[in-house]
Amino acid sequence: MKITRSLGIVGLAAAAALTATGAPAYAKTTPSHTVEGVHAHVGARAQHITAKMQALKIKITGKAHFSAAAKTLINADITKVVADTATWRRQIDAATTMPAIRAAAPARQAVMNDLTKLRSDIKAAKAAATAAH
Repeated sequence: MKITRSLGIVGLAAAAALTATGAPAYAKTTPSHTVEGVHAHVGARAQHITAKMQALKIKITGKAHFSAAAKTLINADITKVVADTATWRRQIDAATTMPAIRAAAPARQAVMNDLTKLRSDIKAAKAAATAAH
């Protein structure tokens, strides 16, 4: 009972603090669904994906237990992810209307498919390395 009451008090205090600042409790912290907001969001996602792929490429190179064929396949997947991410970002940056942004959905889907393939190839490489030892 004390825990429930404490949680209720904390919740009320948080709601009061939000109300005091003038921000509604449901206010978004992400950019709105405008062309500029989507440009900013996709730019941030593209930078994040590219940075992760660069770090992963270095990490995969250092894996001594992965076979050369597995490393080659994974590096090819990483290169494809980076290239498709750049294509997606270029399409979004060129878009000036929301319908044009929606038209870039296949480019985003290509990136997601590439990431899925990369994950499955890494999983297969790990399984093969484990089986070899």
